[in-house]
Amino acid sequence: MSVPTTAPRSRRAADRPSRRLPDAVHDGARTYRLVRAWPRGTEHALVELAAEDGATVAGQWFADPAALASGAAATPAPARVAGDVLLQPGGADARLRALGGVLAEDGARLVAHRPGRRAVVRLDAPDGTVREFAKVVRGSRASDLARRGSLVAELVGGAVPVPRLLDTGEVGRGVLRWSVVPGRTLHDLGAGRWEPEAARTAWEAAGRAVRHLHDAPRGRVTARHGATDELGAVADWLHPAVVHGLLDARLVARAGERVAAELDAGAGDSALGVLHRDLHDKQLLLDDAGTVGMIDVDTLAVGERALDVANLLVHLELREAQGVLTPGLAAAARDGFLSGVGAGELPHSRVAAYARATRLRLAGVYAFRPRWRSVAQELLAQAAG
Repeated sequence: MSVPTTAPRSRRAADRPSRRLPDAVHDGARTYRLVRAWPRGTEHALVELAAEDGATVAGQWFADPAALASGAAATPAPARVAGDVLLQPGGADARLRALGGVLAEDGARLVAHRPGRRAVVRLDAPDGTVREFAKVVRGSRASDLARRGSLVAELVGGAVPVPRLLDTGEVGRGVLRWSVVPGRTLHDLGAGRWEPEAARTAWEAAGRAVRHLHDAPRGRVTARHGATDELGAVADWLHPAVVHGLLDARLVARAGERVAAELDAGAGDSALGVLHRDLHDKQLLLDDAGTVGMIDVDTLAVGERALDVANLLVHLELREAQGVLTPGLAAAARDGFLSGVGAGELPHSRVAAYARATRLRLAGVYAFRPRWRSVAQELLAQAAG
């Protein structure tokens, strides 16, 4: 196995876009800074931008002016073009046509929007409490997401609170309405500087929740995610980051070779479980009773338990590097999680291999977030070292 992080030598010049993803977009007198981007290949990216007053807007960057013009022509108002970016405020979206109707409902607030892919809308009750969350996706994806969401609720039973599908009547048009999982995310609680013992207790409960998912019956989960699939996910981020000059190509290649070798060395069917696959502190919520719930299980699959464990551990390293967690809190969280999830039963080499892969993937992810590019460089150096 290998990580295809760069194009072949003969294709590199053609592969490099004539225009680069900008860190700032000027829309008349207003300037938006790039918060983060999701590359769709090397000449197109979904973006989240923020103005000086904190207002955010979704959009799409195109290297090709013709593709930008075509996207703008297809997208309803109030979308508009600013430089090489199609700004899509207010949920304007050519492919998520149901989004406008959901946003028109009482108490609706747009929480997240990746144009053409997905949007999350919070719907509040008259008293200000959250009534439900509506996820709007392309109609072709909705049925599978509904099935996965309902399946995970059945697999974990009442032991781990997860969103439950409230209504199937709108699935055909890409609207999925989900119940609210109570509590605050472990990310937000960590940023509040809680005490180490409280952090350890909470993260041990988180570990038990994850272990419950891992131990769920695997027979009903059709998706599989192995080492080769993980290498593909890493490459999806690294190749665009290299092409846009955000990460050093030689260091990426060296890290990619090491990650591929380590994942390949122990790939097998040991310690399998039902995986979350995108497990981090923003996906885990702690309620007042100390119960940990789980959200966004869109990527449910059977694979090595070490993948989820490593992904979570590296995110704790990341939060420490970002200043969200102090070293003491990060250590307490790590100890608690490892105890709760039963990490001692997992091959250390597999956790280490997936941890290196996660550092490399996150280097690609955070290279597309200007505020955290120095952290991305640190992650890359760790993956290559």
